[in-house]
Amino acid sequence: MIPAVATSKNDGVDVGVIVPYIFADEEQRVTQIIAPMFIHNEFVGARATINIYQYPTRGQEYKLIASYTEKTERKFLYSYRNLFLPGGRFSLETNVGFFKNATARFFGIGSQTAPAQETNYTDRELLGHITTGFYVGPAQRVLWTERIRNVEIQPGVVPDLPFTQSVFPVVKGTGGGTVWGHKLAYLNDTRDDSVTPTIGHYFSMFAELAQTLTASTNTIFSRYGIEYRVLLPNATKQYTFVFRGRLEATVGGDEVPFFERSSLGGQNTLRAFGVGRFVDNHSLVFNFEERIQLFHLRIFGTIAEVETAPFLDIGKVTNTFRYRAFSQYEANPGIGFRAISRPNVVGRVDFATGNEGQAVFAGLDFPF
Repeated sequence: MIPAVATSKNDGVDVGVIVPYIFADEEQRVTQIIAPMFIHNEFVGARATINIYQYPTRGQEYKLIASYTEKTERKFLYSYRNLFLPGGRFSLETNVGFFKNATARFFGIGSQTAPAQETNYTDRELLGHITTGFYVGPAQRVLWTERIRNVEIQPGVVPDLPFTQSVFPVVKGTGGGTVWGHKLAYLNDTRDDSVTPTIGHYFSMFAELAQTLTASTNTIFSRYGIEYRVLLPNATKQYTFVFRGRLEATVGGDEVPFFERSSLGGQNTLRAFGVGRFVDNHSLVFNFEERIQLFHLRIFGTIAEVETAPFLDIGKVTNTFRYRAFSQYEANPGIGFRAISRPNVVGRVDFATGNEGQAVFAGLDFPF
């Protein structure tokens, strides 16, 4: 039994326990994790969760997360990934799920939205996607994704914050909507592992054509993105410098639902802000980390590496690519602590600071 204490900008304070059962093979490679959790959250009350992760072979992964919360929140997510289908030429990734996040935030559109504009809503979503991949060369894939996303904007549970729909009734998407997307992507990934990499680079670019299926607001829009990551270790791999740059663009103007536009904030982009703090048509983010291996320890019968990672996140959203559109960036310095059981498991806590205060995020993977 492990005490669980966490806090984040949007979700508030969690206090509870995790009871993990970890199964490994004879080579001490983790093959399965079953982790029941009981948490009390300051906004939504008691939550019971079951997490099941299975890693039968390299590149193959099953995840099931189900939770029930005292107030409003529910979650059921199932995902499957196999990077090396029989024959080695194809990959398959899919997930389906339903969730209600009662502490979601919206501040309006643009990079200059003020903290005083903060609103709260419950993000109720039904979602599903399937991605098929075809290897066109060593570490190179072409990917096709079909996705469906149904969103309802319902009243939230955070006291003293107004309901998003009441404050921003004219912003597209605050009335909910259904989106169907078709995405073509190219991926070149030379990292030594997709979950716990230590060396290599990752390059991806995509173009997506999507449409809203709501009869009253039927809109066609497009999304584009390019991302580059690189890991540069020293000779002993005790120190690894990691860089990520990502540019995303949404084309469709004011008719695009706010939840489909580019956004920054949260544990994987600007870590001093809550998820979705900044929303606009386009976004640019740079992340820098120096991952430093500290020591090894035995956890539940497996060997884990413990590392620290000072980092800097820099980014901005904008509605145009005109000259000086990407100026006056948000900059978030911070430090992270990670426990890694290779090749499948990463636990982390990141502390960051920005011009709106500090934030803490906990997660079960690297931020990038």
